Amino acid sequence: MNQTISRKDLCGYLSLLRDQIGGQELFPAPNVIFLNSRALYHHLAKQTCGEATVGEILKKIETCIPLAVTEESFSLFLSACQEPKAERTRNFLESSKADFLLLIHQTAENEQQWDALTALCEKLRQRNIQH
Repeated sequence: MNQTISRKDLCGYLSLLRDQIGGQELFPAPNVIFLNSRALYHHLAKQTCGEATVGEILKKIETCIPLAVTEESFSLFLSACQEPKAERTRNFLESSKADFLLLIHQTAENEQQWDALTALCEKLRQRNIQH
C-alpha cells in the first residue's frame, strides 16, 4: 500500500513540477528528437527539481496522478498485453507519468487550467486517504 502525502506536500511537489516543466522547452536542443513518450519521460525524470529529481517527485505523488482509465479498462488493458504483469503495470505507470508531465507543461501557463489540475490531484489524494 502506498503512503499518502499531505495536502501541503502535494501542493509543494506540484508547484516544483510546474516551475520545472511549465513554460520551458521540453527538448534539450532543437536537433533532439525523442522516439516516443517513454524516451521523453526518461529524460525529464532525471532532471533536478528542487532537492530531488522529477522522477522521484512523481514517485512520491503517483497515487495523486490522474489517469483517464477506469478499473475495467485497466483490467482489459492488462489482460490484452503479452508482457508479464509486473512489467505491464510498470510500463503503464511510466506512460501515465509521462502524460502527466506533458499535461503540467500544457497547463502551467493558464491559472484556470492549473487550478483544475491541482484540484483533481487533491481529490485523488483525499480518495486514497479514505481507501
